[in-house]
Amino acid sequence: MSTAEQQQLPSREELKERAVEGHPITTEEVSKIAKTEAELTDGRGPIAGGVAATAQSLKAKQEHFVEVASEVSHKPVDQITKEDAAAVESAEARLLGHRPPKGSTAATIQSIADKNERLMAETKTDETKAEESK
Repeated sequence: MSTAEQQQLPSREELKERAVEGHPITTEEVSKIAKTEAELTDGRGPIAGGVAATAQSLKAKQEHFVEVASEVSHKPVDQITKEDAAAVESAEARLLGHRPPKGSTAATIQSIADKNERLMAETKTDETKAEESK
């Protein structure tokens, strides 16, 4: 393998950075990385904890985050719950490797869930007052 081909193999850190920035890691990209890594190891296959393993792991985390966020985003806004927000936050945190920042998808969903909870509490309070005044 030429030096130019070896330089085409991204580092684990580069992959993580790209994934966090929203670059989707595709099956084709994972396969190419695994093939290159196998060639670098004289055909012994991908290295445990190496670039190919990192690419596959990040791909799975991205897919999980997209699945969870998509499921929640298809719900009517007034039905988004704290449990939904926690699921999105967990998936996003696993992908990022840390708690999602302000302005993230998880933060937006949490804000919606908080608003829904306040509205539910206000509705219950209004209903209680209406019952008491009868």
